[in-house]
Amino acid sequence: QKLAGKYDVIGNVRGLGMMLGVEFVTDKASRKPNVTLRDQVEMACFNRGLIILGCGTSTIRWSPPLILAKEHVDVALE
Repeated sequence: QKLAGKYDVIGNVRGLGMMLGVEFVTDKASRKPNVTLRDQVEMACFNRGLIILGCGTSTIRWSPPLILAKEHVDVALE
């Protein structure tokens, strides 16, 4: 949620527990899906060793393992 407040390209963050969906948009006013950015983020994460899943039009699904420490989250978000 903090990142959504900081970046205009994050349109929505939703989920339950540790499974989250982060929706990428061109800007918050139009809320037009930003498929290109979603794909770029997905590939950049993969190239750094973090596997995330795209879902829907412009959303990334974050589904971490059941055993997770705060340090792991910090590294992933960095």
